[in-house]
Amino acid sequence: MTSRRAPRRSFEPSILGGRLLGRRGVAAATFLLAGAALSGAAPVSVAPPLRFAVADGLTQNHFLRAGPVAAHLVLTPGPAPRVIVAFPAGNTGAGLWFDAGSAAASLTLTPGTELEPTQPADGLRGVIAHLRSDAPRLVVRHVLLANIRSLREFIWRGAREIPAELVAQRAPGAELRYQRASIDGRTHQQLTLAGESGTRVTVTDDGVVLEAGPDGRIDLRLTALTDEPPLTPFRREELFRPGVAPRPRDQDVFEFLAFREKFAAGSWRFLTYFGRDTLLTTRLLLPVLQPEVVESAFASVLDRLGPSGEVAHEEGIGEYAALHNRTLAAPPADTRAPELDYKMVDGDFLLAPTLAAYLLDTPDGVRRAPDFLARRSPAGVTYAALLRRNLDAVLSAAAPFAADPRATHLVALKPGIPVGNWRDSDDGLGGGRYAYDINAALVPAALHAAERFYRSGWLGEAAAPAAQAAASAAAWRSAEKLFRCVVPRDAARAAVADYAAVQGLDTTAALASVSAPVEYHALALDAAGAAVPVMHSDEGFAWLFGEPAPAQVAQTAELLLRPFPAGLLTDVGVVVANPVWAAAPLRAKFTRDAYHGTVVWSWQQALLAAGLRRQLARGDLPDATRRALLAAETRLWRAITAMQARSTGELWSWEPRDGRAAFVPYGLAHSHADESNAAQLWSTVYLAVRPSTDAAPTP
Repeated sequence: MTSRRAPRRSFEPSILGGRLLGRRGVAAATFLLAGAALSGAAPVSVAPPLRFAVADGLTQNHFLRAGPVAAHLVLTPGPAPRVIVAFPAGNTGAGLWFDAGSAAASLTLTPGTELEPTQPADGLRGVIAHLRSDAPRLVVRHVLLANIRSLREFIWRGAREIPAELVAQRAPGAELRYQRASIDGRTHQQLTLAGESGTRVTVTDDGVVLEAGPDGRIDLRLTALTDEPPLTPFRREELFRPGVAPRPRDQDVFEFLAFREKFAAGSWRFLTYFGRDTLLTTRLLLPVLQPEVVESAFASVLDRLGPSGEVAHEEGIGEYAALHNRTLAAPPADTRAPELDYKMVDGDFLLAPTLAAYLLDTPDGVRRAPDFLARRSPAGVTYAALLRRNLDAVLSAAAPFAADPRATHLVALKPGIPVGNWRDSDDGLGGGRYAYDINAALVPAALHAAERFYRSGWLGEAAAPAAQAAASAAAWRSAEKLFRCVVPRDAARAAVADYAAVQGLDTTAALASVSAPVEYHALALDAAGAAVPVMHSDEGFAWLFGEPAPAQVAQTAELLLRPFPAGLLTDVGVVVANPVWAAAPLRAKFTRDAYHGTVVWSWQQALLAAGLRRQLARGDLPDATRRALLAAETRLWRAITAMQARSTGELWSWEPRDGRAAFVPYGLAHSHADESNAAQLWSTVYLAVRPSTDAAPTP
């Protein structure tokens, strides 16, 4: 690929979000005159490209992968319409924000058009989109060409938090082009706007103004380009085994996010490696993925393993890594050496049981294990040595509780960090320090897997650690007891009635389900070992990775699938948290606006379904327990089926309507803490996760 460096020119200051940026702030942001536009660019010739669209409320998402081009176009209408173009290559994107005035404006692809790949002869590649709005006038307020993580920070924190050198410069003319080189000069981005069908583009004191043509509409051609090196995709026929569920959109989403180098966690906001997401998705899709795909996922995790055996959570790559590395006292020689985040805890205990499910429990895994474990990471370390590094770390972390099983010896979040498991928003654990899923499910599962690996003969002499793992696993079976909570019947009914009234929900079905004291597991324990009294969906981890007592599984399943707020089941699915038993301050952390509050995450429903199916496969279930679990599974799959049109998305919320929960896209309301990806890696697991034969039909 030919390296292109942006020409150095002088510019007048640019204004972004009301802040004046001097010459230094725009030194890397340049434009090319209209005469140098992409007039000679030819569409990339690829057959057949991957194209699909997903609607999320009023937001339209268009996905394209064609040859070296992969992109996700996000069109969000409203008083402040927004365009995002996200590229998996380099986790790079372009953001364009408009002001439509007081009225909401539409924003769609022009009818009869689709997202088109383009690859000019100058090393750049990207997409062309023909856009239409019913607004008579739009003003360009912000343009940002940067790494996706910088785009996320722009949205979270506002324009004043963005480094000045990331700002793109505007230029007048019939066709506007914004171009900037990355801060290290290694890659480049361009965004071009051109009016179509009579749409006028002018520069006023307000900024760049788009005015409707004779038909009263605004029509634009938008071209977004990058020269970040493309990732290597799998072809559809390389991904799946026979028997994969016939769910075309799920297959499309997975294909868009799966690359030989790594799986991307979600688009548009998490379009790169996330360790936890990779491991859980691979575990749940294991029955339908080809061995090469499974091994590429595990390789991506092992290649990023930390020096003490920690699983990397998120990676910072491309320009984002360069921004981080330049702040270090001793910057690496490679300005783009990935920034790996090891603050999470749960991934450290997910690696062993998910890898064991493949290497120890499947015929392909057993056959291929010696070769896989003999592979070497980019640092030259064998995967067997890296796995043992992780297993040794598991034993070390589990040792305090195994020696003295009390709450404060459980595995805690890391000091000073409020997150550590999949509920990775600041209030996701309600201030808890010892998460239920980590301690009651993942640590015991990791210890069991560690014992099996140590005894496999693949990791060298390991009799002593195998015995230690077995002993620790026995001690850790008592961990779940520390999370048990009981609410007397009358207090439970009063709490349900009070909470339902505040939420605007009918209480009839919920109250009818509470006929005895309520026993549940707390979401977490605080630093002193006291329960965070929030009911939750993380029981799915115990069902998928553990062997709870049959009666406990049946009791918990019945409780969780009671009507909300007595349980977690609503008309729009299973919410991931329910603070009905908590006092007002804690309830305020788990609202339907919160990222991990009383909202529905698609993959968590799949986790519960996969866990129930695994428990139903046990040979030690009494008939009454089996019937109870089948009834719970049927209720769960009815909820999943009812919302299957949303299943590949990240999460959604609800609002009360006539006493019932009615669907609301997450991110639609200004009160929502964040927004939701339309394509989420671990939400594709319904390709493998299905109900038992006697339960509801597969959606």
